[in-house]
Amino acid sequence: MNARHLRPDRKSDVSLDKTLHAILDDMAAARVAAMQILIFHMQRGLDEHQDIPPAEFTEAAACIQHAHRCLSTMETKYLAPAGVALPEKLSRKLTDVANDLGELRNILDRCSDEGSAGIKGFRPRQNMYDLCCTRVAKGVNDLGTQMAALFLELTEKGKAEAFDKTSTIAMEIGKIGRVINMISTNASIEAARAGDAGKGFTVIADEVKTLSARVSSLSVSLTDRLH
Repeated sequence: MNARHLRPDRKSDVSLDKTLHAILDDMAAARVAAMQILIFHMQRGLDEHQDIPPAEFTEAAACIQHAHRCLSTMETKYLAPAGVALPEKLSRKLTDVANDLGELRNILDRCSDEGSAGIKGFRPRQNMYDLCCTRVAKGVNDLGTQMAALFLELTEKGKAEAFDKTSTIAMEIGKIGRVINMISTNASIEAARAGDAGKGFTVIADEVKTLSARVSSLSVSLTDRLH
């Protein structure tokens, strides 16, 4: 992925705020799901009542599968339409978390709910605590935090750029207003010198002066909104 935070030719109308919320929503359930899988693993074979029944295990597995698909397609599904490219460090983080989710998903894809017989095909690995708790749950949380920080930075940058553009436009409008005012003043002088022959130009000069006042008022209004 490109190391730039924002492509300079970004023309997308996709809201950064909506994009961030969609990304976080897709990842959110994976944190809890990973911990549910871990609890199920730790309680397997115990005679006491299990806190994670097969139905909840299956739902947690579905959440992991969904999050893995979303992270694996995040660039094409969310980032590209919004015109956003991740910094290199965050790009590596996304890849690592997606790979960890994929590793956990591979374990869960072999499982099935056999009703009264419980979950069949669950073959956990020795590093289940590290995989579920540290790499997936904590990894997803850290990724979400870093994504939120990036999108906040991009939003503030966008506001600053919009402010600069509006300021430039307001200044240009002010210049145009002053030029129009100067033209109307010169036209009034020339009309007065022409006497009766210049009466028609006097009317035109007055209209130009009115236009100048409206342009100047617009410039002031834009400037006021910026402050």
